Formats: sequence, C-alpha cells, structure tokens
Amino acid sequence: MVSNLSFGDIMAQSILGFNNLDEFFAFHAAPALAGIKPANLFSCPAVLMPQAEQVLSDYEKQFEDNGTHFKLLCRCREHILILVYNRRMVETLFEQQIIKNYLSRYGYTKNICASKFLDKLAAKIAAGESFPHEIGVILGYPPEDIEGFKRYKGRNFKCCGYWKVYGNAERARKLFEAYTLCREKLMQALQNGATLKVAAAAI
Repeated sequence: MVSNLSFGDIMAQSILGFNNLDEFFAFHAAPALAGIKPANLFSCPAVLMPQAEQVLSDYEKQFEDNGTHFKLLCRCREHILILVYNRRMVETLFEQQIIKNYLSRYGYTKNICASKFLDKLAAKIAAGESFPHEIGVILGYPPEDIEGFKRYKGRNFKCCGYWKVYGNAERARKLFEAYTLCREKLMQALQNGATLKVAAAAI
C-alpha cells in the first residue's frame, strides 16, 4: 500500500507526535492562522522540513486569499525558526504611534514597514547577535511586557502564559485563554478531517 504522507508528515509523526504537518502548524500557530493574533513564532527540528522554503511556499499559496504569511526567519544545522503572521494585523500594528516610537529606540526608522522590519530581524538573528527582543512587537506583546522581561531578566512577572506579563495581567489572561481555546478548536477540527485552511477559516 502506497502512503500519501509527505516526508514532513512522516517526520512530524516520528519526531514530534503529530499526525501531520497541518497539526504541527496548528499547535504552534493557531491564533495567527485564525487571525486573532498578529503572529506566532516557533522553531522545529531542521530534519522535519529539509525543504522548508517549499513547504512554507505551499502553505502561503493555500492561505493567500486571507493574508496569512509563512516566513523562514532563520536556519541552522539543528533547527529552523518559522514566523506565521497575519499581514493585516501586523500592518495595523506598524501604524500605531506607540509602536513606531518604541521601535525607534532600537534604531528602526519610524516609517519602517513590516516586511523591512522582518528582514532586519532575520539579518540580526543570522548574524548571531543577541536575540532581538523587539520581535515581541510583531507577536502582539505589549511594549511594557517586552521591556519588563528585559529589565527583570525574565523574573518578577505578574503572570505567565504565551509570554511573561509585567503590565496588564487581566487583559493578558483573557488573551491567553482565547489563544488556547483557538488552538483546541483548530486541533479538533483537523482531527475531524478538516484541512488547515478550512479549519482556521471556521474559527
């Protein structure tokens, strides 16, 4: 019997315990795929996607009508770093004056667009610089939480979920609950036979 599974699906099963790549992406990027969070960032073993560019290109084609993008931020021998982001939500972030002012503290011009920001982040990571904390902006982290993490070196936070919170804990907890529910719904839809695109659109 011939298997219809791709190499990535087989690796997802054998290495990570998911049934296929759709489940892997849903688990790590459900809020961004569903359009309730600007972006999700995650790493995976390089062996899982030896042709990562092609895999991400295929996903991008599937989601092209709703503006979801799949970007390979970094590749090393052991791991790759993937960003899944909603273009509309990210562009809205970069229109906010508070975000422009915050990024200018890191040397970015106030009129920088999202694509150029991502290119600069990728270059920083590839150059082996300390991990750019400002990436939290595109992930939807409030600036006060990003700065709190830096100032307290990851300690003394008010609560912890998808990130460590130093500002509005009540708002963050509600977001965390929404993101977790989104992941659960997306994973359940996939297990019921839906495709990733259809499942994400239904949430």
